[in-house]
Order: sequence, then structure tokens, then C-alpha cells
Amino acid sequence: MRTPEKKKIRIEQNFLPPIFFNKLKSILSRHTFPWYFLPSTVGPRVFTKPRAIEQDNHFMFNHTLLHFDKTYMSSNWFKDFEPILYFLADKIKLKKLVRMRLNLYTNQNKIVEHSPHIDIREKGKADPNVTISILNFTTCNGGTVIQGKKYLSNANELLIFNNINKHFGIVQTDTPSRIVLNIATT
Repeated sequence: MRTPEKKKIRIEQNFLPPIFFNKLKSILSRHTFPWYFLPSTVGPRVFTKPRAIEQDNHFMFNHTLLHFDKTYMSSNWFKDFEPILYFLADKIKLKKLVRMRLNLYTNQNKIVEHSPHIDIREKGKADPNVTISILNFTTCNGGTVIQGKKYLSNANELLIFNNINKHFGIVQTDTPSRIVLNIATT
């Protein structure tokens, strides 16, 4: 088991076995899968710049599968995605799941870069003990920017980096939607 260095970004291509990846992708594309509208891509606790920068077109749809915070939140869909943790444990030191959240970005007919942020904070600062893993479900011209470097969205590709790295999503223009799974672990 390995843990990412503080500033290093690792890429794992073909992260999940195709049969499992396609099953999850099928679940996410069903009209019955519950997506929830968020008017802002980052909340007040994760901003690294003043809130004023979140303006038009900085929205997304979200589905929180599991979140351990002051309260515990779990989705009925968590059981379908939980096996991802076994594959992830082969790539990083994984003691505890902090959060598992799906994000869906819709095509806005223009590239929209969202606000740089840190996912998990402890006492107002980025928690350096947290590892962020982003699994792309879509291949498109959108992506994720981590520490200023753009990583295009490639289906079944996993980005692994330390929580201290500021990052943000970029909305695509070549597909109707872009779906990613954001996993925070210690």
C-alpha cells in the first residue's frame, strides 16, 4: 500500500475492471438515479477565494453516497459503489472513508472553470492526512485542475492526490454530462 506524496498527483488508468465500471456507469445513466442540484460547486467551508467568484454557471448536480462529518449521511446507493474501496486500498493507505460523493456537470456550451478549493478542512486548514481520489466516469474535454495542471477526464481513470492540493473541475463542451466520483480517505 502506498500513500501519495504531499504534492504528487498519481494517475491510475483502467482503475476498475470493465464489467464493474460499466455496471456503475449504467447505474449513473438511469433516469431513476437521484441527482441533486447545487447552485455552487463549493460550499462556504471549502473556499480558498472570496465567495464572490462563484457566479453564473458555477453549479452542478451531486449525490453524496457517504459522508462522515458531525453527522453521518449515507445513500441507499452506497452499497453499489462501496467495492471501489477494495480496489482503492491496493493503491493507497486507506484507514477510513471520510466522504464519497458523485458530481455531475452539465454541458453549458462553453468551458467553465470552477473555483479552486480544498475538500476537507480540519480547524480551518486543509487536512494533510486526507487523500483525495477522483474517478472519472466520462471521457470528454472537461477535467480537473490540480495545483494548476489540467487533467482531462478519461473514463475509468483515477486521479490520486493529497488534500492539501487545491483543485477544481472544468465543465465540458463535447458531451452532455461529465460524471466524477470524489473519494476522501485517511
